[in-house]
Amino acid sequence: MNEIKMPAAFAEIDENEMVYLNGGSITDTEAWKIFLNVGTLFNYVARIFSAGSSIVNNVNVIVTTIQTLNGFKLTGKN
Repeated sequence: MNEIKMPAAFAEIDENEMVYLNGGSITDTEAWKIFLNVGTLFNYVARIFSAGSSIVNNVNVIVTTIQTLNGFKLTGKN
């Protein structure tokens, strides 16, 4: 059986620091989690702008259609 003996004066390494020392996986780091959260935020912002663009386009079509219909006369001669 092997026994690990620590020196008299040693500094304990935090678990988060062990990821960097042992190579760890990038998906275990806080930086990766922040990166994913920022990506999710950008996705939500893109959805908002996309929805806004659709609404503006739909209102434009409605207004244009109403203006066109108002230009017609009931005499049958346009």
